[in-house]
Amino acid sequence: MSSEFKKIAAVEIEEFKSEYRKRFPGRDAEKLTDEDILREVMNTVGKAGKLGEHIKCVVSFSMLTEGWDANTVTHILGVRAFGTQLLCEQVVGRGLRRMSYVSYEVEGEERFLPEYAEVYGVPFSFIPCAGSTTTPTTGKEITRVRALEERIRHEITFPRVIGYRYELPEEKLHAQFNEDSRFVISTQDLPTQTDNAPIVGETSRHTLYGLKDWRIQTVVYRIAKFTLERFFRDVEENVKPWLFPELLRITREWLEKYV
Repeated sequence: MSSEFKKIAAVEIEEFKSEYRKRFPGRDAEKLTDEDILREVMNTVGKAGKLGEHIKCVVSFSMLTEGWDANTVTHILGVRAFGTQLLCEQVVGRGLRRMSYVSYEVEGEERFLPEYAEVYGVPFSFIPCAGSTTTPTTGKEITRVRALEERIRHEITFPRVIGYRYELPEEKLHAQFNEDSRFVISTQDLPTQTDNAPIVGETSRHTLYGLKDWRIQTVVYRIAKFTLERFFRDVEENVKPWLFPELLRITREWLEKYV
């Protein structure tokens, strides 16, 4: 990471630091080392406006075997020892990223335009790489679309959305209980058994035995739900669901102290 490169790429380095601050708010961008900047150069080879835009040649050892994705690689020269066939495949794979996905029709089928990569010094035995009569064609000239610096004031930015949450109204419920709030459940007022004998149809008998198996929490939820749907609606008759936790608290207090 020479001083000349830092001078030439001063603008791109500052942009990288700005992105770094946004990406990692708690870290100091001024503490980035030459290794960090070099890693960013490698990650952005051939990308317009980035640190690696003007990189034409990359010399490495045991680095570019996998995980490095630069679709502008067109020449690979292997000058190291290759111990396994898999390593050869990984190295050659750096040149198999397409630069264009423009398709054309051949015999009724859509196919991509052919792209080529020159690979030297890499033993790649299972795919024929010599004796072909096909003449590689040069790719079409790529037109890069980018924003003009003199129009930076018209830049449109979009926030990075982490999630959504509802802004609920600050409506709170408060209950004041007194002696009139007490409710006594007695078999003198409520029947323990009811016979339903309609004029036409089957006779049925209802008892309290099924209700005895209910959990108290179930009773609290049902009372709160009934109260919410019956008494707490807006002008358009829509239920106010944000009041349900408040009604749960009030209902639980009423059941524990006044029933």
